[in-house]
Formats: sequence, structure tokens, C-alpha cells
Amino acid sequence: MTNRYPTLRRSVAVDLAKLLVKENKPSIDDKVEWQGSGADVDLRPLVREVGALKDKFELATPRPDHEVFEGQLAEAVHSQLVGFPPEVLEDEGFWRYLALKEFWWFIEWREAGPIERGNIATYVDGHLSAESIPVRLFLRGQSVCLDGDYHWASELKQSADFWRSHVLRVRVGSAPHLVRALVELRLRHPMTAHEMRELARLVNRTWSNVALNLYDDESSADLVEGLYQQLVGAKQSGDQDLIIEGQG
Repeated sequence: MTNRYPTLRRSVAVDLAKLLVKENKPSIDDKVEWQGSGADVDLRPLVREVGALKDKFELATPRPDHEVFEGQLAEAVHSQLVGFPPEVLEDEGFWRYLALKEFWWFIEWREAGPIERGNIATYVDGHLSAESIPVRLFLRGQSVCLDGDYHWASELKQSADFWRSHVLRVRVGSAPHLVRALVELRLRHPMTAHEMRELARLVNRTWSNVALNLYDDESSADLVEGLYQQLVGAKQSGDQDLIIEGQG
């Protein structure tokens, strides 16, 4: 028997978001469509954890780093939803509901620039997993979790490009050991966005020949450190062959 769970249609979610942008307070519950049967999914633990983080956020002066705070939310979302039935987690309407009901306050802050330019649907429609807020929070938590430990999700500051371009939008995000190794590498060796892109190309090129999803944490750490040192050596020697090859 499938649990009952709340959803929103895409058009409804976008219209509600537009009203919220105008600082109206539309009723979200009136627009909900329930799917499934049986007992309702229990969202109360998620609501409590997210509420506690929201309270902490509102008291913070100055506001926390965007990516650090997003990583903390990622832990709350994944830890509380990972046990939900697959049909719930695979339903975009469920994520649209969460975006409007529980995460609009965060969306409004985190994506203030794009929203001001009229880009609203991207963050609430549940379709683009690397952009739609609650989906990407869940996937970020999933991409690093190790026996309930999520600290890697919030270790890096000013790292939006790292998470969206080099983890969530590519298959690296499906290999938590590799993501953890890359986070640890970034902590040891601060990199520019360009250097990170070069490293990511080498990781993806390596994946075309090696089943990196079968690596463990130690071998993943050795791999990414070795690739980083290759890039450093190529840069110091002025030899661009390795980098050019990695861009292919």
C-alpha cells in the first residue's frame, strides 16, 4: 500500500511562487493534490529540523555563507526523507510542495538575484534536480553521506559551482566516496574555479576508462590527489598537454 503524500502541479507551484515574490501570502494547502493511499507520510521530523535551522538562520549576524548553510539544510533533508517510499521521492509534485511549503524562505534568500531577474520556476518546479531547491538539497546530502555523517556537505565556502557543476549535474554525485575525496582535496588545496574545472575534466576522463564508482574512500583520495599533482606539475613545467588532453 502506497503512503499518501502531498503534491502540487507545476503551473500551480509557479503561480504560487509569483505571488510569494510579490509578498502575498497565498494558501498553499488549498492547492495540494494528495497522491497514494494509506497512512500519510510523516513530514513532522523534517519540519522540525528545517524549522530549527531557520530559527538559527534568522538569528545569525551576519548571514551565514550560502553554501555552508545549504549543506546544513542538505543534511536535514536527506536524513529525514531518505527512508520515504521511492514513488514519493520520484514525484516532482512532492518536491514542488516542499519547495513552496517548507523552503520558500530559503529559496528567497539563496536565489535572490535570479528571482529578481524573473527566474522563479527553476527553483520550485521540481524538474531540474541540480537547481530545484529541495531536490538538490536531498541529492547533496546523498552525495556525501557516510553512516549518517554529512559534514562534507557544509565544509566548503563559496562553492556553488563545485556542487552544481562538478557534483550534482554529473555522475560524480552518484559516488559519495569520490565526492568526499574531492571535498577533502579542496580543503587541502584551495583552487580557483578554472583549476577545479580542469581537475573535474580529468576525473571525468578517468571515469571513461575506470569504474570509479567501485573505489573506496582511500583509493578515491589517492586518485584525486594524484590527478591534482599532475595538474600542478603540468602548470609548473608549462606543459599544457595533460590539461588539453583532459579537456577532450
